[in-house]
Amino acid sequence: MTVERWLLRIGQLGAALSLTVFLASCAAIKPEHCPYADWNATGELHASKGFQSRLPSLYDTCLPVGVLPDGDAYIAGYQRGLLGFCTIENGWVWGGNRTVNPGICPPALSPGYDRAFKTRAALERLAVEEANLVAQRDALEDQLFNSGVRDMKLLYELRSVRNELDKLDLERHRTRSGFASWLRQMGLEAPLDLYSY
Repeated sequence: MTVERWLLRIGQLGAALSLTVFLASCAAIKPEHCPYADWNATGELHASKGFQSRLPSLYDTCLPVGVLPDGDAYIAGYQRGLLGFCTIENGWVWGGNRTVNPGICPPALSPGYDRAFKTRAALERLAVEEANLVAQRDALEDQLFNSGVRDMKLLYELRSVRNELDKLDLERHRTRSGFASWLRQMGLEAPLDLYSY
């Protein structure tokens, strides 16, 4: 077996193992836990973790072992879990750690969660863009300083990067101010880390 084929085979085995681990982590419950499950607590846990309702997969897992999940208890727990999950505070936290809103909040609870998630996600994106632009700016300044020559192309490029940084700073200011104003209108305080961006 050639080295290339060996590496390909190892890659295929790694991909299969990764898929198996991923699918196992997506399982709502293990079959051996079905007879002892607290369906209410299970529903609440799934909502608190930002999962879509996993009731259909619970039926798929538990019916083959002779257990009928209590759908009503699961849904009641799931709805209670949504009350804890779909908050402005949690939207703010999730927006900083995730790139995709799970979209599980019902219409009555989603405006606050969604607004906080969107604001935090936007500020995180702007922070990454700023880091990239600062790196570009620093590299251009180093090139100009080290060359000792006034390269007009580099100067125009540096001006463009600085303009992009100014626009980004303005967008960040608008995003922060808009969110803080929205919170104040509801009598709430802005999170402390809002102004760390």
